[in-house]
Amino acid sequence: MSGKIKILFDSYHLYHLPQFEPLIDLLGVDKRFDIFHSTSNEIPSQEYELCSSVLRKKPGVFIEAKTEKIRQEKIKNLDLNFFICGWSRYDIDKYVTRKTIVGMIYHGIGIKPSYWLDNHQRLDLRFVEGEYRVNQLQQNGINTRLELTGFIKLDPIFQKNKIDINNIKQKYNLDPSKKTILFAPTFYPSSVEPIGMKLGEYTKGYNVLIKPHLWTTFLNKFAEINHKGKNRIFNSLVRKYDHIHLISPEEYNITPFYKIADVLLTEASSTIYEMLACGKPVIVNRFFKLKLSHRLFKNRLYKKRLNKEMEKDISSFCFEAHKPRNIPSCLDSAFNQFSSKLDKVKEFQKKMLFKLDGLAALRAKKIILSITKN
Repeated sequence: MSGKIKILFDSYHLYHLPQFEPLIDLLGVDKRFDIFHSTSNEIPSQEYELCSSVLRKKPGVFIEAKTEKIRQEKIKNLDLNFFICGWSRYDIDKYVTRKTIVGMIYHGIGIKPSYWLDNHQRLDLRFVEGEYRVNQLQQNGINTRLELTGFIKLDPIFQKNKIDINNIKQKYNLDPSKKTILFAPTFYPSSVEPIGMKLGEYTKGYNVLIKPHLWTTFLNKFAEINHKGKNRIFNSLVRKYDHIHLISPEEYNITPFYKIADVLLTEASSTIYEMLACGKPVIVNRFFKLKLSHRLFKNRLYKKRLNKEMEKDISSFCFEAHKPRNIPSCLDSAFNQFSSKLDKVKEFQKKMLFKLDGLAALRAKKIILSITKN
């Protein structure tokens, strides 16, 4: 392969970008690479505007187009060496030539079947965050080349002075005498509606940072799920309670907030394993607002959205709130009894996450260079 290595990072949705950023930063200072970025024309307009404004500031060239078809043509005409995606649920063939190596840095870790079912036939390579995922993929008949790198998104947590904690504390006016709860509800199944305004009462005595899933922010409705109620609750909580703060969509990357948080409050979400990497307590809400089909046929929920085996696993290293009113006692347990979970935390860190050393992006870069050389 002669000349520079042409690589495009396709942040189809904004929430794919955090998985790429440490690798983008690394390649951006290496003159052997020509970097390109793009995002889909088919996402909500507000999401597109924010994503495109962020990508224009990244090292490299932003590829934009008036329609998705024109975007496909523009990217294909680049005749890329590498096309990196965060999921493969679209017609990747339309964006790449035969010579292009298509790689995926998946946008999450964990417990949802989509994590190993999402495997487009055009994928050549997957950068994988842990040995458990490698085994899962192989057991599910995935023949794509699998490279164990660690979870690239989390690199900044393990790099000295990469995250400015004091800046976050000042921006959100966090009380230094209080512990900080990071509430990161997923888009579905979510516990936001069952908790509602009670969250304010249950968390008095703490700082609370709410980080909504970006689909909750940008999509009023998705797969029969209406998100307007969640957003109303978030805004009402912030207006009523001084200790609760809402993280804006402009701060699309949750990673810095793991560094500042003392405990994570969430549901069936990749954030469980991301906080696990930090060795901090996690409270998992086991109460949800479910759509009718999942209330009537709960097995469908596990088939499509959750994985029963991994749901059981997280019970061993997380604290569980089965009802909203359990949250205060779970917070007490998380801070006073976390030492009893440490052995399990270390066990699942090793199982799920390869080398928490801040060098996952560097390993990915070396793999790309090795493929290029060969």
